[in-house]
Amino acid sequence: KADITRSIALMYVQQGKMEEAKTAIAEAKTLNPDDTVLLSAEADIFYKAGDMATYKKLISQLLEKNPTDTNLLMNLGIASAKTDPAAAEAYYKKAIELKPDFSGAYINMALLKLSDEKKMNDEINKLGTSEKDNKRYEALRKQKNQMYLSALSYLEKAFDLKPDDEEIGNTLLNIYNALEMTDKKAALKARMKK
Repeated sequence: KADITRSIALMYVQQGKMEEAKTAIAEAKTLNPDDTVLLSAEADIFYKAGDMATYKKLISQLLEKNPTDTNLLMNLGIASAKTDPAAAEAYYKKAIELKPDFSGAYINMALLKLSDEKKMNDEINKLGTSEKDNKRYEALRKQKNQMYLSALSYLEKAFDLKPDDEEIGNTLLNIYNALEMTDKKAALKARMKK
């Protein structure tokens, strides 16, 4: 009965019938509370519904059952990025520690480090030419450079792991340009042409 109920629940998830899936998963969990596939499917439902708190709770439960699952760690990082950047960073670092060639963790760590870029650019674009605005521009430029430097090693590692990923390469080129790292920019351009 547990297997049949589980199959029904997963079928509802595949069909996108989320309310029916929640009900079927709840029933299946009463028959087999340690079924990680059910727990994962349930987490997916809450993720799709935008309920990040419940999603994080369920992924944390899965992680307790398998603490070395780097995909779960990355998923927790992604779910935490907007509301708890420090926790997201810790999840990404743990995933990298467990799997040093996990390109997704490096990419998401870099994205986390670059998350304030748009806000800074928007503020810079609104500045005028007064002395006060010029001082603010300089302060923001320094902050942006620090932000770029904090993301740089993660992007470089991600590109080493995925050298055919043009998006990572272009982001690196832009950061090298912003940081005036002309030698690194030229070397990367040559590498990307190969």
